[in-house]
Amino acid sequence: MSSNKNQVFMKGALILMIANLTVKLIGAGFKIPLTYVLGKEGMGLFSSSYQMYAWMFVIATAGFPVAISRMVAESRARGNITESKKIFSCSLILMGVIGIIGAAILYFGAGIFTDFMMNRDAELGIKAIAPALFFVGVMSAFRGYFQGRQDMIPTAVSEVVEALGKLVFGFLLAVMLMPLGLAYGSAGAVFGVTVGAFGGMVIIVIMYSVKNRKDRKGGPADFGQPRSVGGIVSELAKIAIPITIGASVFSLTSVIDMVMIMRRLQDGAGFSYEQALGLWGSYSGYANPVFNMPPSIITPIGISIVPAVAAAMAGSDIRFARRITATAVKVTTLFALPASIGVSVLSGPILMFLFQDKFAEQSLTLLALVIVFVSLVMVTNATLQAVGKEYVPVINMLIGGAIKIIVNYILVGIPEININGAPIGSMLCYIVILTLNIYSIKKSVGVKFGIMPTVVKPLLSSVAMGIVAIVTYNYTEFLGNRVAVVIAIAVAGVVYLGMIFLLGAVTKEDMQMLPKSEKLIPVMERFKLIRR
Repeated sequence: MSSNKNQVFMKGALILMIANLTVKLIGAGFKIPLTYVLGKEGMGLFSSSYQMYAWMFVIATAGFPVAISRMVAESRARGNITESKKIFSCSLILMGVIGIIGAAILYFGAGIFTDFMMNRDAELGIKAIAPALFFVGVMSAFRGYFQGRQDMIPTAVSEVVEALGKLVFGFLLAVMLMPLGLAYGSAGAVFGVTVGAFGGMVIIVIMYSVKNRKDRKGGPADFGQPRSVGGIVSELAKIAIPITIGASVFSLTSVIDMVMIMRRLQDGAGFSYEQALGLWGSYSGYANPVFNMPPSIITPIGISIVPAVAAAMAGSDIRFARRITATAVKVTTLFALPASIGVSVLSGPILMFLFQDKFAEQSLTLLALVIVFVSLVMVTNATLQAVGKEYVPVINMLIGGAIKIIVNYILVGIPEININGAPIGSMLCYIVILTLNIYSIKKSVGVKFGIMPTVVKPLLSSVAMGIVAIVTYNYTEFLGNRVAVVIAIAVAGVVYLGMIFLLGAVTKEDMQMLPKSEKLIPVMERFKLIRR
């Protein structure tokens, strides 16, 4: 196992994490002001339109970028560069066709979907976002190809451009169309997703053209005979279909979740349509964006692990595959656990900081605790997909999704619990999926996860951080909510870093995974911040 291979994996993950953090900050710059323009009801319409797009998006694109990434990585590991390019060409055509079909279904079926959701005003928004499926489909083929080469920069750049397009055009259109009514304002906002996707597609096509010209002048040596088009498409389908089924099951569960919440709030808990839409809008438009930020920043670890593990397995380097898997799980825990506890204990202040409204405080307090489980599920799913166990996450997610639906149906219909039943259902869902995933990884890859460094030490550090965060906020609240939140987060961050180094949660071997670590390690050893 070479230090260089370790660093390539972590470099790619770090590039995407920085890009995703940037995207989330841009997204906050879009969604936070948007809540003031659209209000709870308008955000409910926006979220309903986006949820339908997200479901179709997953069906159209979830499995193929992973399949492309894995197949390209395996071909390049064997030295078959021509085959890797042929895989990309086939996948680009396939993704374009799937994108067109998905966009047509979403656009022409918008009325049917909104009738089923009992959310009649979301039809215009669904039509506005439908073309994005084609642009994202094409873009996903390029991203999968670059990720298979373990080059994460084109994906990172296209994600930032996509987010900027959504911010600028979505917000402007929402403001311009709002005088025509909530349905038009929310449709204008969601059309920004379409414009952003188009921009992201254009920039990644340009980057491919530039890099392709450089490859022609002096690329790596090529060995082996490429497979036929039929063989490539068959292998793509074999890998992508189970991944797509698993992701679409979960996405469909989210859509069912949305429909069920609206229905159960009205039929079970006795709320009116307007009250139910307000509760759903508060949960989906206020609590969910905060909840989604940490997992989306951590997602790159899962994206980076697929080509890294796939290449290792293709080269029969099982030790490296195990090392990468253990590192990915540990790094995910180190990032996700403090985020989970921090957002939970500061849920009310964070909502006030972002939205000047903490109506969703109870929901976010519960939902934040799910962050660590969601993040680990994404990474463990990616690991199983990389080692050829594509159907295992499907089964595990089906089980978890069924639990989520049952719990939501029961709890959301209880007036005293109402919308707060949704995060409880999510928590149980992800705990079950994660438990099953970890069992499957241990069985198929033989990875040993150290309980102390992976769970106990990060947990103790995060609990200490959470206590410090809430105490600091309470003592500084007189300075104003926003100032107190910033101070509390800053102090909590310092405490968490101090605790993980004090407890020895980060070792020298962990640091060696980072690019340019040879300059940082001696300094940290001098101050006794890391152990061997």
